[in-house]
Amino acid sequence: MKNSIISMTRALHPIGLYSLNISDLVYKELQAYAVCFDEISEVIDEIMREIFIDTAQDIGITTYEELVGPRRTDHTLEERRDMIKALLAANENDFTTEGIMRFFESIGFECTIAERPEFFELDILPQGRLYSKAEQDLIIERANAFLPCHLNVVIEFRTTTWNAYDNMLKSFDEWDEMGLTWDRLDRYEGE
Repeated sequence: MKNSIISMTRALHPIGLYSLNISDLVYKELQAYAVCFDEISEVIDEIMREIFIDTAQDIGITTYEELVGPRRTDHTLEERRDMIKALLAANENDFTTEGIMRFFESIGFECTIAERPEFFELDILPQGRLYSKAEQDLIIERANAFLPCHLNVVIEFRTTTWNAYDNMLKSFDEWDEMGLTWDRLDRYEGE
């Protein structure tokens, strides 16, 4: 509990108009006010803690993540803070390979980048794990919002491997009859 009652009695004592003994009605009324002021003070303290990335622990981190990238409960609190700070620190000078790598790291996306300047293209290859369709869509959305619009960015997500395709025992003609684009083929899971 905060000390609202102490603050109020200290402020009123020099005036001398009120008797501030514990058994007096004025003191009891101040106690009733103090309960509400203490609750308000606790809410303000939480807001002040959660509004800054370095001190946010719960709703603040989640809110920042929703603004700048996917919610990353699979990382520690400190790693989540670092990702948010890296993304918010991005500026117009960060559109280098290193800056783009920092961006992808800030949203928790492990990848390698292959530049093809003759086509104004970046090929992004995920590393480490396969991503669900929802994760892929969110990463693509964040990349489109961050990266310069004059670049053609190709994020080559795969939900399966070429060996798995070979094991499906389809002939070239059977694959061709399916009419899949390369993007659809990369996401093909035996539909």
